[in-house]
Amino acid sequence: MVKPKPFETLLERRHTESVVQTSVAISCFNHGTEGGEALSSLLRQTEESINVVLIDDHSTDDSVDLLLHWFETNPWQHKFKNVLFVRHLENQGLTHARNTALSLVTTPYIFILDADNQLYPRALRVLREALENSGYAMAYSLLEKFGDETGIMGNSVWIPEKFSYYNYIDAMTLIRTEVLRQIGGYRVMPNKFGWEDYDLWCTFVDMGLRGCHVPQILCRYRVQSSSMVRTITQSFITNEIAMVREDFERHHNHPFYF
Repeated sequence: MVKPKPFETLLERRHTESVVQTSVAISCFNHGTEGGEALSSLLRQTEESINVVLIDDHSTDDSVDLLLHWFETNPWQHKFKNVLFVRHLENQGLTHARNTALSLVTTPYIFILDADNQLYPRALRVLREALENSGYAMAYSLLEKFGDETGIMGNSVWIPEKFSYYNYIDAMTLIRTEVLRQIGGYRVMPNKFGWEDYDLWCTFVDMGLRGCHVPQILCRYRVQSSSMVRTITQSFITNEIAMVREDFERHHNHPFYF
């Protein structure tokens, strides 16, 4: 069972009579402005209704105030049936933020969204339909990069052997909630360096699970030179690649050649 880290509830709305299929789990640390943009992209979804679980990982800036202001000034009640906005009492890192969100989700499907990314209007509906029609464990799409870089990411179908070399699927995916819980959620990586999503897909491979690729641009991935991937993750991997490889091979059933 995935257990949340200690948190305080900042905003809660429950609509017990509604039947919702998908929850969007948003993790935020010092991205209040971008988080508001992410929430606005959810308001434009063609999916009739969604739930939102928003985790602030004890931001050190005014992110909480900015996000509460967004809820106060936007007409979200027609789209978001159930909303839970909580704040970790201490900073825990991205893995724990996602796992806290996972522990609070009540829908069959969970979409993983970092606060600085966004979705195009058809994203959740198309991914849900792909997941239901395929019967797979997760569904993912092409991503549009914006910010410091532009381009397209995620142009590959699910090929288990490729994960021995590198990760080619971003965290922005729609996953069956029960599958993610059975796995135990996201594993905390050594030194919290990142690659939680890569590790998760490798676990899917170990279990014989598959992902459904949707060849449409449905999500927007913000590229920032100061992001965790560009600073902490890349530096750690460069200096500790042997340790990272050993850790992956210890936890998974196939060799790695990165």
